[in-house]
Amino acid sequence: MSTLNASISKEKLLAIAFPATVVISVVLSIAFANLAWMAIPFSVLLGWMCIDRTHWVFFLCLALIPFSMEKELPGGFSTDFPDEPMMWILSLLSVAIILLNQDLFRKLLTSPITWILIAHWIWILFTTLTSQHFIVSFKWWLSKSWYISVFYVLAYIFLNDPARWTKMILVMSVSSAITILYVESRHALEGFSFDSINLAVRPFYRNHVNYACMQVVLIPFIWAWWRSASNRKIKWLAFAIGVICLGGITFSYTRAAYIALLSILPTFIMIRYRLLNLTGIALLTTFVIGMIYINDHNKFLDFAPDYNKAITHHDFGHLLAATPQGKDISTMERLYRWVAGTRMTADKSILGFGPGNFYDYYKPFTLTQFTTYVSENRDRSTVHNYLLMTAVEQGIPGLFLFLSILYLFFREAGQVYSKMNHKDKPWLIACIWCMSAVITILLFNDMVETDKVGAMFFICLAIITRLKDQATEHPAFTS
Repeated sequence: MSTLNASISKEKLLAIAFPATVVISVVLSIAFANLAWMAIPFSVLLGWMCIDRTHWVFFLCLALIPFSMEKELPGGFSTDFPDEPMMWILSLLSVAIILLNQDLFRKLLTSPITWILIAHWIWILFTTLTSQHFIVSFKWWLSKSWYISVFYVLAYIFLNDPARWTKMILVMSVSSAITILYVESRHALEGFSFDSINLAVRPFYRNHVNYACMQVVLIPFIWAWWRSASNRKIKWLAFAIGVICLGGITFSYTRAAYIALLSILPTFIMIRYRLLNLTGIALLTTFVIGMIYINDHNKFLDFAPDYNKAITHHDFGHLLAATPQGKDISTMERLYRWVAGTRMTADKSILGFGPGNFYDYYKPFTLTQFTTYVSENRDRSTVHNYLLMTAVEQGIPGLFLFLSILYLFFREAGQVYSKMNHKDKPWLIACIWCMSAVITILLFNDMVETDKVGAMFFICLAIITRLKDQATEHPAFTS
């Protein structure tokens, strides 16, 4: 009873204090002609949530991801606002949250995924200390730290059942749908043209690729939400949001996103028929043979683009036709950077150049035969392949650790899938589908450390770990 009374007292106190703070802030804003005073009530509300409703802060962070915009900071750094500051707050709170959930945290530490994540995090710190540009790498390592602490550790604690998974996708998909409606209303004014999509997605997305990939990683969980919902109205809501997201993907004109949506097909076959090890061996063998072939007498030079023919296309149909002909500027520029990345990896194969350092050091490793019209790289973009970027910046050991995380994810997912016969199975399939989509995206982009895609990467790891624990501890879960 005392706990209940204390809770009621806190609610009453908030009901009085918050409106009073709003009134005071309005008066101060008028008196000093400065709207910054209006931040006070929101700070008070956020402070109360941090103390008494910490999981609300987590869900608020998720809801803000689609709305977040890149902001430049002093010293040449940048942040995603407002979700990244929320990650900082949650990272600071994570110590207290772990202390209040010690039993759960101990279970998390029994997972092999957790230990390989820790090993990778430590290796990133080590390559930061040996980095060619320490400050850039240290910031990159800090970013990795709060992504792991928030979207893996806290996600494991807070996303503990289907009800919480539903809340997760509800807040993220509704926010995302709002941004899609905003983007497509602007896009419609330009006739949904391919040439105008990059302008239409701003300010919430850097470009059409970030925009499309955000929707792609949400679609599997929207499907799970729709599949598992028992309420007819909820099903229609999930269906409507799913249609909006698919519309956004369609009019984004993003080839990687289209392929990523279909990635569940080969992955599901691999999981369903327990072909993970065989698939891994086949992919590794293909990669080794491919590397030997293209390096034999420098055969990779045969793929060099024609400088005068590899151009920017302003029509999506022309872009699709130009891609297999080697006349698409974005594809050929990727090849230009992949060649440089491969040579960089050979130069510093153990420690790499340091996290976040590809851009500053790749130009001397490029080959003029692969130069395109956009090779000056004014956007300061990276290698456009996360696996290669990991090898360049963290060395081969860093790449091995990252691939080990992916292997353990699919191994754990396969083990749970083979036992699971439960109404919550759609959520397991959603995790597998989402991770397959993320991997497909990473073959053409670098997005694990971006809020639009990276958050879901770590959340999938957390949910699979949670599902594995539930399957182990509760036999009824798999019956």
